This record gives sequence, C-alpha cells and structure tokens, in this order.
Amino acid sequence: MRWFLKQIDILDEPADVLICSANVHLTLSGGVGADLLAHYGNRMQSALQQIVRERTPHCVERGEIISYTGPEIPYKSILHAVAINGWYESTPAIVTDVTRRALQMAAEKGAHKVALTALATGFGRLTLVEFAQGINPLLKENITPIEEVVICLLLDFQVAELAQYTPGIDLVSPIVRPQSN
Repeated sequence: MRWFLKQIDILDEPADVLICSANVHLTLSGGVGADLLAHYGNRMQSALQQIVRERTPHCVERGEIISYTGPEIPYKSILHAVAINGWYESTPAIVTDVTRRALQMAAEKGAHKVALTALATGFGRLTLVEFAQGINPLLKENITPIEEVVICLLLDFQVAELAQYTPGIDLVSPIVRPQSN
C-alpha cells in the first residue's frame, strides 16, 4: 500500500472510497462535509440525520465510522470518520485507530484507491503534526486490496508541513493546468 500527499480538493481526486472527517452530529456543515453537500445535494445529509435521529442520545460516538453509499456519489462509499468528540477534541492515537478501521472498511468494499482528509484538523483541534503522528504508524501496514491512499490538502503550506513529518509518504506535485488563450 503506497501513501501519497497531494495539494488538491479531495472531491477532485478520483478514488474508490473517500474518508472524510465527521462531527458527532454528522452535519455536513464545514470543510469537506460542506463541499459534499454542495456537490451532491441533500440526500446524504438526510440519510446521516436519520442515523442520528434513531439514536439516544442523538449523536454518534468519537471513533465511529459511518458509511454512506448513494447513487449521486462517484465512490463505492464515503466513510464519515468521527475522530473528534463533541468539543472537537482528539489525539494522534484516536487518528491512528479511526484511520486504520476506516481503511479496513474501505478494503471490505473492494477499494484499490482511497482519498483521505486530515482527520480531526480544521474544525478539529489537532495540528497537522499531531495528524502526522496519528498516521505514521499506518504507513508500513498493508491492507489488501488497497494499493493507494492519497491524503488531500487544499493549501501548499499544509502539504509542506505534513510532508515534513511523514517521511514515508510520496509527495505529488500539484497539477499545473495550462493557461487558455
């Protein structure tokens, strides 16, 4: 299993399975969740809200991974990985555990390529260094049939920072699109 780091919007990275951060209420309100809602409509949000409504209390636990599959998405599944609690707290050890289990779920769905966000960062309180500490133990693992895991970050300085702390990941240069005349 090879790991790559790319400066790209995760929704622009072709993959069999997408693993994104989720909050305990499964609301698609920020970051990748908001982008998913904007790109694919309310169907996913409605399904996620139904899962939350059926629980008491009305939330999911940190550490859970909620799979969504629908006809509107180009993936076998989107795995909503809850690596934070209700106060957006997490640890590198939680990132390790949640990411490992999400990758195992992706493998069970037959994924060969997985796109991954930096779990528990952004609204979550982890730094990219702490995220790196969480994924570094996974870099030598092999979860068949997954061949590639691509960590997608939007900003060049984020890519540079994460690359500094993840020596086992191949850095992919951003795609330069030709200028139109």
